[in-house]
Amino acid sequence: MSEKISLNEMAPLIRETLEKNGEVTFISAGRSMLPVIRDRKDAVTLVKPKREIKPGDIVFYQRDNGQFILHRVMFVNSDKYVMRGDNQWDNEYNIRRDQIIGVLKCFERNGKIHNVTDRDYLMYVKLLPLIRFFRKTYYGFKSKVYKFVKYLVKR
Repeated sequence: MSEKISLNEMAPLIRETLEKNGEVTFISAGRSMLPVIRDRKDAVTLVKPKREIKPGDIVFYQRDNGQFILHRVMFVNSDKYVMRGDNQWDNEYNIRRDQIIGVLKCFERNGKIHNVTDRDYLMYVKLLPLIRFFRKTYYGFKSKVYKFVKYLVKR
């Protein structure tokens, strides 16, 4: 039987393992990175950043309130980062380099490893702005239709 451990308990071990071994793998929780990383189904492998972090990278960081997050870098403004989950609309600003613990190297889904250097993954990253546009348009339209139908039913 497996035991559940909170990220707050694991954080020191994750940091230490990244320092010593260079990478760590765990099951990710949360829906903010859908469809790339599924809640409690996909394992993510993080590495200690070996180069400058750039837009498109997925990083694991700790917010000032202590919460651990796995999000994509959208922009780099001097020494601060702008982050957003693939399944979210709003950016998170002013993430500092010292808050970043690791960078996504790969994720495992249904026994298959998907590296961030794979051609399919890189194509997804390039198409992400277009995908976001269509998703936002679709959900905006769906919301307006729902409100209109709700208005008609009330009459």
